[in-house]
Amino acid sequence: MLWIFLGILFASIAIGLPIAFGLGVAAVVMAVMSDISLSILIEQSVRGVNSFPLLAIPFFILVGEVMSTGGIARRLMNLAGALVGFIRGGLGQVAITGSMFFGGISGSAVADTAATGSMMIPAMTQQGYTAPHATAINTVSSVIGIIIPPSIPLILFGIVTETSISRLFIAGIVPGLLIGFCLMVTTFIMASIEPAGQTRKFRLDLLWQAFKSAWLALVLPVIVIGGIIGGLFTATEAAVAALLYSLVISLVVYREIGLRDLWGMLIRTARLTGMVLLLLAFATVIAWFLTINMVPQTLVGQVQAITQEPFLLLLIVAGLLLLVGFVMDLTPAMVIMAPMLTPIVTSVGVDPVYFGVLMSFLLGIGLLTPPVGTCLYVGCGVGKVSMESLVKAMLPYYAALLVVVLILLAFPGIVTWLPDLAAVRGN
Repeated sequence: MLWIFLGILFASIAIGLPIAFGLGVAAVVMAVMSDISLSILIEQSVRGVNSFPLLAIPFFILVGEVMSTGGIARRLMNLAGALVGFIRGGLGQVAITGSMFFGGISGSAVADTAATGSMMIPAMTQQGYTAPHATAINTVSSVIGIIIPPSIPLILFGIVTETSISRLFIAGIVPGLLIGFCLMVTTFIMASIEPAGQTRKFRLDLLWQAFKSAWLALVLPVIVIGGIIGGLFTATEAAVAALLYSLVISLVVYREIGLRDLWGMLIRTARLTGMVLLLLAFATVIAWFLTINMVPQTLVGQVQAITQEPFLLLLIVAGLLLLVGFVMDLTPAMVIMAPMLTPIVTSVGVDPVYFGVLMSFLLGIGLLTPPVGTCLYVGCGVGKVSMESLVKAMLPYYAALLVVVLILLAFPGIVTWLPDLAAVRGN
């Protein structure tokens, strides 16, 4: 049954069929071969999307839309400029720090690439960055947005594996900061080799002015992260609170959007949400078929026969996920692979929260690699550069991301200590 599913899935990818429909075709074929009523497919698909935590996805997508057009993102970028613009690399450091701010609110790497890239790339090219280099920095830093909470991939992982989304959010904070730090170090080294990006003198008065302009926007991540850590609300409730707050400051305080602009935002949010829900519905059916055919249990037994060493097993799984990221977008890869791989790694004692963060990061790297890297294509469009030149400029940053992967594999406590600390304090 697993080989039938994989065969239909990769055939769908090869002929250009949307993966959601490929999953649907696979589900129908598997039902017919198993002599199972098609009505059960409908029942299982509805069960897959009938989940309260899923409401967080459209709300966080809409928060990202409001940020991009409501003046919040621009103010956060100005604050990042005043905060780190004096470091060698100038606006490159600003772009990475801005992505950390933006990613801590939107939860979407694609939204980050489009929003920060459109603001930063023209300014960076004026300061000596080549267009591919400027685009590379803005594109690669977008992966921070799917690790620092809120994170749409972490929400999906939590739903399909029944893992605490709140713990996943808390676990993503330190790795997200680590990714940003490594990218900033890489930018510093690159600017030392090939000088680019004017630095500005650090001025406390400019930082204070930028902070005064952006402090209302900074409350957003406090609402999301602080509310979850403090136990005030769930991840879904945090998404609603963040949306209400962002709408108030964009409509009433900043007044950079009007009620007419909301319609377009709602349409774009509905399209993205529909894509995610369709994938999740059909993936739930596939997961059910594989479960009743004992596929996860068989895989666990086969892998344990090879090795029961957690580090070696995670190294093998990490290599597999990197390969999957080359040929499949993050969302379908997450909903397909997470239910199969999580029982394997947890069988050797790996924390599912740790694995969820690691898996999101590994598949996030796939967003930056050809041939299907979504952020790569968005970056090419925003920066007006060719795919070849952009990939070449990103090579040092690919190396930096792989260093982060090795650090997370070698030191799992980097991911788990904060949610464990929050759990202890909660008790």
